[in-house]
Amino acid sequence: MAQVLSEGFYAMLVAGGFAFLTGLLAICYKSKCVRISCCGLVIDRDVAGEEKIDQEELRRHTNTVPVEI
Repeated sequence: MAQVLSEGFYAMLVAGGFAFLTGLLAICYKSKCVRISCCGLVIDRDVAGEEKIDQEELRRHTNTVPVEI
């Protein structure tokens, strides 16, 4: 006999799937791949602009760090 699962289980399943997809997108964003292809979906990115922004943020961060004597 089929047992009906509770709403809490379904909510946890949906939330877990959403968290997995969000983590996967974060990893894809952090990788500096120029072209990503998955399941027929192709994404081309301009990573040169992103690298310039990252370098500028890093330079700004290293200039504001106090120096201990």
